[in-house]
Amino acid sequence: MIVRFEEIKNYIARNVKVSICFEDGYYHDYLMISDIPKGKYDHLYVSGVGMADVEFSMDVYSAPPQLEGEVMVTKDDYCMEPTIELILTKEPRDIECERSTDKGILFCDLKPYLQIGKNFSIVNREDWSYETYKYRSDISEKYNDMYVYGIGMEDNPEVEEYVRKLKFDSHLKKRMVIVLSDRPKKEAVAEKNSSTYGKGPFFLVYTAEGWNHDADEWIGIYTDRKETREAYNRAVAYYEEEAKRSSYRSRQRVVIMEFILEEDRFREVDREELN
Repeated sequence: MIVRFEEIKNYIARNVKVSICFEDGYYHDYLMISDIPKGKYDHLYVSGVGMADVEFSMDVYSAPPQLEGEVMVTKDDYCMEPTIELILTKEPRDIECERSTDKGILFCDLKPYLQIGKNFSIVNREDWSYETYKYRSDISEKYNDMYVYGIGMEDNPEVEEYVRKLKFDSHLKKRMVIVLSDRPKKEAVAEKNSSTYGKGPFFLVYTAEGWNHDADEWIGIYTDRKETREAYNRAVAYYEEEAKRSSYRSRQRVVIMEFILEEDRFREVDREELN
């Protein structure tokens, strides 16, 4: 069973920090999976999925005065934060099993890539029931034929006392959450999108490709799809012209965001969706 990053990234929760680890020991860290530039790492193979504490800049994670000491500081400019860690390699792992289906990733296909331990929460999306396990080998085989819907991380209320007393956040206080479904994620999302997405309102934003969104510029709000398309085209043309006369430390772009009232969140919209 071979899994590339271009596939696994679609299952990573949008609210967890992500660490991309390479076979030479180097790693790249991101606040959200959506901060990873489009196409980057897509050609690499997944070798492992786990949790780890990694360094983030204190420019983003600085402790407010009343919370000093509540983050694990490693250097003056960095602190440690828990992440979902994806180990990527140029060649696939030698796992002797064929892919079960081309409709998605079944849990039996994902399981060999998971960290050995510890602490998992397996969630059934059909009724949102869940079961917890300490080690990968303990997870029931009844989930093997269910499709992976999401991979995330949550606080674990069952950690040992000495871990609970730690004054900083850590992956030791977390458990990996794997949401499973009876149907492939593409089918479930397509059905949901047809009734929920594409209604607006739409927001145009000029944003940076990366972790620093402090300089995001809101351009406008639109309720009509045609007006949104036209405004997007004008904004892209304007900022492309501006970019020729300026230099930026990080790549920036115009994006369309739609607010989903039912989910109380924004999602990025491809321009083609508004045709």
